[in-house]
Amino acid sequence: MNEHVRNNKYFSSAQEFREQIDQFFESKLPEIGDSLSSRINDNFQKLTPAS
Repeated sequence: MNEHVRNNKYFSSAQEFREQIDQFFESKLPEIGDSLSSRINDNFQKLTPAS
C-alpha cells in the first residue's frame, strides 16, 4: 500500500488520504494481490537489548 498510495505524496486532508486508501483496497490490491506472496519471507533479525 505504501508504494502505491502513500510514498512521496501529499494529501491535503485526512478525507483525501482515506479515499486513496479505500481506492487501493478496491481496485489496486486485487490486481497485485498474487504478486505479494513473493515478498513474504522468513528472514527475521534477532535484536539484543542495549546494555
